[in-house]
Amino acid sequence: MDDLRALLEKAPGADPKLDALIAEYFGVAPGDFTASIEKCRSLVKQVLPGWHLHLGFGASGLFPYATVSEGAKSFAAEAPTAPMAILRAMSAAGAGSTKCQPPEDAGR
Repeated sequence: MDDLRALLEKAPGADPKLDALIAEYFGVAPGDFTASIEKCRSLVKQVLPGWHLHLGFGASGLFPYATVSEGAKSFAAEAPTAPMAILRAMSAAGAGSTKCQPPEDAGR
């Protein structure tokens, strides 16, 4: 997961090669995960069943953030695109990162 997480942190947006790695890593059908919010939502349901997904924009309105949570566990990430934010939050949750919160400027 660390390698995938590093690639997700560097990727600015849609990337078919990264999509293939994501599908292989999670053992799911290939899809355009890095470009599709719907594909990412489906991936969250498959990989993190029972978890809640929240999407938003920080106060600046420039970058989206995503939070995946289950009970007291919450993992958030910001990215240039909404799909990338979802994937980064998922990787944080899957990598066993410490609990994190939405970015400080996140409008709630």
